[in-house]
Amino acid sequence: MATAVQPPDEEADASQDYDSFAPEPPFRPRRNPARLWLIGGILFLIAISATGAALYRFGVPGWAVNLGLASNMEEPDLLFYLAKPAERRKLPTGEEYFAFSARIVNSGETMQAVPPVLVELRDKQNRLVFSWMTKADKAQLKPGEETAISESRLDIPKNAENLSLAFVDKGR
Repeated sequence: MATAVQPPDEEADASQDYDSFAPEPPFRPRRNPARLWLIGGILFLIAISATGAALYRFGVPGWAVNLGLASNMEEPDLLFYLAKPAERRKLPTGEEYFAFSARIVNSGETMQAVPPVLVELRDKQNRLVFSWMTKADKAQLKPGEETAISESRLDIPKNAENLSLAFVDKGR
């Protein structure tokens, strides 16, 4: 009996050659997330090191100091010295007398203008209870020169404990 020869089936050949695990054009090779984290960490370390070196070399930028993000670590030229502690006593009239004196010294190498001084009195919890502004005896100080501030008041609150002095910033 004669058997009929059938032509080869193209679909059968194509199904035998198909590999479901073979990469195809839309398929991307797998990435290693540990290697990506390592590269990111190294780049971060380089950026932080470069920033630290720039801050060490050039100092803190002025805009960061003005915004309060960093402090200016330079030693000020004008310095306060309290020769003795502030004096408090009761007067025969029943009022309380408060007085202090301080010196301002120009420790810099150039002539300095002496700004107004803010005097603050604070309580035990460091809360501001009273403040006022005063001026020094001199408006300008040569290098090494000093001037004095002397103040006395009768109208301070009874809970005022701590005295602090600060220059009023002319930029405010």
